[in-house]
Amino acid sequence: MSRCVPLSLADEFVARHTCGPLIWCVVFLLRGRPPGAEELRRRVAARWAHLPRMRWVLMPSPGAPAAGRRRWTERSAFVAEHHVLRDPTGRTLEAWASGALTHPLPPDRPLWQLRLMPCPTEGGYGLLLRMHHALADGQSAITLMRLLLDGPGDARPAPARRPERSDPRRVAESYLRAGLAVPLPPGRGVEPALAWSPVDADMFRAARRALPDGTATTTETLMAAAAGALRGCFGDPAGWPGRGRVFTWVPVSLRTAENADELGNMASALRLPLPVDGDTPVARLSACRGLVDAFGRRALDLPWRLARLVRLMGPRAMDAVLARAMRPSHAAVSCTSLPWGRTPWALDGDPVARVVASSVVPPVGCCHFVLSNYADTPVVAVTTHRLPGDARRLAAAFAREVARLAECGAA
Repeated sequence: MSRCVPLSLADEFVARHTCGPLIWCVVFLLRGRPPGAEELRRRVAARWAHLPRMRWVLMPSPGAPAAGRRRWTERSAFVAEHHVLRDPTGRTLEAWASGALTHPLPPDRPLWQLRLMPCPTEGGYGLLLRMHHALADGQSAITLMRLLLDGPGDARPAPARRPERSDPRRVAESYLRAGLAVPLPPGRGVEPALAWSPVDADMFRAARRALPDGTATTTETLMAAAAGALRGCFGDPAGWPGRGRVFTWVPVSLRTAENADELGNMASALRLPLPVDGDTPVARLSACRGLVDAFGRRALDLPWRLARLVRLMGPRAMDAVLARAMRPSHAAVSCTSLPWGRTPWALDGDPVARVVASSVVPPVGCCHFVLSNYADTPVVAVTTHRLPGDARRLAAAFAREVARLAECGAA
């Protein structure tokens, strides 16, 4: 038996995106000998079978035209053999994840996979969770892997406290100010790409202390380092074509203590100015201070209040809003921070050495930064849809920018 489930407002907007496969990935590097595929399938079936979302199929399928609204069809069970797969060795984890971002998921099944790959050259094996964004967000990945793996006691999402009031000036700037695209030379071929770079944990802590008036948040430091990476790779935006400021999307979870473990898309996306025009690392970090906190609870809900009105106007209105949101001049960047907890995770005694989360492939000309901090081993992953090599350059520049901020914090 199967039943139809209407898409939530957030799921519906995500499902209508047309900028690519809309698949995000999380890679886990574990030390030890890889388990057998059947052993892993049994564990997945035992720990995820009770989750309704893991049995949902999107109708019509992703990429298919949909003049009307889509729907979920809930199946009685998922077939573990279809979703838990073993890949041959031979590629690096980074190349493996990069290919997974652009390869569509089978449309007639629930839109997720857990893939296993031996990687002896990197000291163990990899687990790669990939899901269509319409099915779940990055915070859902933390919940899923906490259920699957052993020992992540502190990885349960902790809802952040939000201020009651908002800064009207900054909220208005977020929605009304003109944006600037990161320059892209004409006539050059573009391609989706993923690259990541480890970030020294001590340096990142020092970077957060670079300002004399207190410690910056992780997201503020992420934004400042991303701004410095863009400036280091593409120069002062005063010389870029066009007018306006560079803006970034910053997802903020709307989960509360009552639904902290709920799967799905439960976030608001803030459009914030990224201080690429700042001359120094400290100036860029100072410009990021308080940007997220300027959005109180009501302001965080404002995008979804507007989205409800747009949905009432019909699919064409939804598509028009999405087309505007995907313009590289509207928001050229996104910056996401995922807290994976301080407690080491394991799979049947094999410790997880590193976690790397990557975003979906962005619209042409854009780039996404995702910072994962698992057990004090932060890694930044950069996903681009730009010139070959841009993702690698930005990931390396991000790490250098953290080091520059750390020098200021240690001074």
